[in-house]
Amino acid sequence: MKLFYKSYGQGPVQVVIIHGLLGSGRNWHTVAGRLGERYRVIVPDMRNHGRSPHAASHHLSDMVEDVYELLQDLDAVPAVVMGHSMGGLVAMEMAFRTPEVLQGVIVIDIVPRPHRAGVSDVLEAMAQIQVNSLESKKEAEEALARAIDNPVVRQFVLTNLVVTEAGLQWRINLPVLQAFLIESQAYRPSPTDVYEGPALFIRGGKSNYIQDDDFALIRHHFPRVRIETVEKAGHWVHYDAPDELMAIIEKFLADLKAEPQSSG
Repeated sequence: MKLFYKSYGQGPVQVVIIHGLLGSGRNWHTVAGRLGERYRVIVPDMRNHGRSPHAASHHLSDMVEDVYELLQDLDAVPAVVMGHSMGGLVAMEMAFRTPEVLQGVIVIDIVPRPHRAGVSDVLEAMAQIQVNSLESKKEAEEALARAIDNPVVRQFVLTNLVVTEAGLQWRINLPVLQAFLIESQAYRPSPTDVYEGPALFIRGGKSNYIQDDDFALIRHHFPRVRIETVEKAGHWVHYDAPDELMAIIEKFLADLKAEPQSSG
């Protein structure tokens, strides 16, 4: 699948940023712009999200193929693949399945094991609203507020609401993503899945996605990993603490620049 993407900057390291479930590349505009001052940064909308095409299939293997194709099309090999949440699962799978196109991997607030996350409630709340019968995004927010208490989460959800000739519609392929959520929450790589290249895992200190008990598992699959915590951030680290996140990412990329490029 040909993904919609935006490019930022040029530089000695190429970085692909993969957004999370319900997100899009524009959620990473600020981070990409800052990284683009030193590096070449590519930010796609993943399938069934943003301005990329919809498809009936939405599996990790599909998304790995999509990003692999994008890297080849843009002559962006090797690249550092950085992913948040759903995007982190894709980044891990790329590390295991296509290490030859990677210079390194950055995984933000997700782990290589099954997990339970509150996003299932968010998807259900979205599915319950007949958005094409609403007159405005304000009405949609009021409807979402009955199920989603956090106003930041509501605003994030509303970035997926677009105005069309037929009225308001969700930009994402909601039924397909609900099915994918079951797959993603059961994610468990094989014990033999190991990426030998440079890896960085970043967790939010206020998030429960990555626990201290997960460190040994992460190191099993990524023996060259560096694990960092952004103490004041929750799951959406790039919203909660962008400066701290940038400092950690830039240190990792600067260290990569000093290494000979390899396929991992």
